[in-house]
Amino acid sequence: MKPFIYLCLCIFATLMFACTPGAVVVHENTYQPPPPPPPSPAPVQEATYQVFYDELSPYGRWIDYPGYGYVWAPNAEPDFQPYSSNGHWVYSDEGWTWVSNYQWGWAAFHYGRWFFEEGYGWLWLPGREWAPAWVTWGQSGNYYGWAPLAPRVELNERYTPPPHYWTFVPQEHITKLNVHDYVINRTNNVTIVKNVTIINNITNNKTVVNNNTNVTNNRTTVVYNKGPHINEVEKVTNTHVQVVNINENNKPTPTVVNKNKLVIYRPVIKEEPQAQKKSAPRQAEQYKPGTPKPQTNN
Repeated sequence: MKPFIYLCLCIFATLMFACTPGAVVVHENTYQPPPPPPPSPAPVQEATYQVFYDELSPYGRWIDYPGYGYVWAPNAEPDFQPYSSNGHWVYSDEGWTWVSNYQWGWAAFHYGRWFFEEGYGWLWLPGREWAPAWVTWGQSGNYYGWAPLAPRVELNERYTPPPHYWTFVPQEHITKLNVHDYVINRTNNVTIVKNVTIINNITNNKTVVNNNTNVTNNRTTVVYNKGPHINEVEKVTNTHVQVVNINENNKPTPTVVNKNKLVIYRPVIKEEPQAQKKSAPRQAEQYKPGTPKPQTNN
């Protein structure tokens, strides 16, 4: 009899323990969904020289120049100077980058080279390679200077541009949005030019990008001058220099800086096969030495 009573008591105690709320065992769902896949890289924009000929035609005139082919003369203000007029510098993850306010700035300040022609003014020769700016950098006393690279010039510390190519500003104003307001008058910078030291911050920048078919497409090795070191600029300006990341735009619009992003159109310019009809402007004029420069302000 006693064993039976003990057995009943054990069963009763077990049932009471199981019904007690504090004794209920809850198995939590520890399943964690996998993280979302990273966003796909923006499709690489590819183009030929035709994009330059078409997009820049409304803003200037194309000239068939001996030895160079088609060069472009912008309809800019009479005192226009490349990398000086209507723009400013920002420091991107690829070096000092010229941000132009011109509609056509995405092209003429990041591809190709500029040169000065008496009678025509500044002329732009298109190129396939993209860079933050095609300039050489220098320092003279308390001034920073930069100058457009002419066509076929090999960038190195031995190259010194002509005096009238240079733009100089006091070091502390290099990051100003209105940097042009601080440019030293070129008639007064003779001494500055004579004492300039080339900033030898030349880099080889090779980036790998994916095209729409996910086939690796290597940009050519690009050699350009990144300009003054950022820590030096922060010291002379006594400010923190915001580093911006370059983001690809999908259409040729003015460059935009938004907080820490620089949005710019920079297609990969393809080399055209020999058998293919070459790109060309829809309208171009023949080069005429001594042609008066048009007085426009567009």
